[in-house]
Amino acid sequence: MDISRANDVAPVIALLTDFGVEDGYVGVMKGVMSGIAHGAQFLDLTHHIAPQQVTQGAWLLSTHYRYFPKGTIFLCVVDPGVGSERRAVALHAGEWLFVGPDNGLFTFILAEQILHQAVALTAPAYRLSTVSSTFHGRDIFAPAAAHLARGVVLDQLGPRLEASSLRRLDGLLATRQGNEVQASVVHVDHFGNLVTSLPMQLIPEFFSAPEAVLEFPELGVRVSERRTTFALSAESQVQQGAFMLADSSGYLLVAIQNGNAAQTLGVKRGARIQLRLRL
Repeated sequence: MDISRANDVAPVIALLTDFGVEDGYVGVMKGVMSGIAHGAQFLDLTHHIAPQQVTQGAWLLSTHYRYFPKGTIFLCVVDPGVGSERRAVALHAGEWLFVGPDNGLFTFILAEQILHQAVALTAPAYRLSTVSSTFHGRDIFAPAAAHLARGVVLDQLGPRLEASSLRRLDGLLATRQGNEVQASVVHVDHFGNLVTSLPMQLIPEFFSAPEAVLEFPELGVRVSERRTTFALSAESQVQQGAFMLADSSGYLLVAIQNGNAAQTLGVKRGARIQLRLRL
């Protein structure tokens, strides 16, 4: 697939990491890339993935990448296995490019997009001359992303990989059997809303079904109210408790109006959920 950009459009490199912004890690990666890909645009998707939380990074990446221009290179570094035998990879999936560790970070991308090509980042010419065992974001991933931005093709970065060999996170994708769906909480946002791994397209009857009950089996918590917005109308008599709705990314979310659902319900990221529909 052709992902070339118009001649007057600078290449875009979007960064997603768990580095935070207090230290200089993100800045030095941009410095490395600036020396390779002159004129590239650097956009920060987020640097506030919780430390080492690959699942959270995979979900956040999957909900935002579609809003970036065709040909965007996503530089993704949530890498608790840095320095180990895990592979460094680059992917051409859908209309975008992805660079990062082969640790499950691209689970949703591989499930949602056609994988055109994947390579291992092994070519010495496209990494820094000295590679540390603790900062592959600077020494391997950033140079690879920058070289892609300046027009280097994937085959130059290293050998091709079979799609089946790429790591997926077990149990991350929601599954449905009959009227019951198994999923998990993959993100707790700034407001304390609980974002699940359950895409609304998997439950098209959600709002039309007579009843929908979501349970957190380990916690004994049940939620049955459904809404289409966070706010209630002035005439509504519904109790002010936890409720379910579809979030802006198309996933099922649990919230409390003007409150923090995570704290109130005692639910953390990674909690299992079960949704039962009565049709």
